[in-house]
Amino acid sequence: MKRRDIDKELKAAGWVITSGRKHDMAKHPDKPGIKIPLPRHKEINEYTAKGIIEEAGLK
Repeated sequence: MKRRDIDKELKAAGWVITSGRKHDMAKHPDKPGIKIPLPRHKEINEYTAKGIIEEAGLK
């Protein structure tokens, strides 16, 4: 899955993406304490992408 597709889904759901040292981090203002690390690859592994989407509560 493309990284930009994951970014679009997260931003549409209200997640804010900030830069970190080795990964970018997704935070949601209504869900304090939850930070989702996002790798900086153009193409993200299918299992990693599925985990990110599930952790964000999108599907």
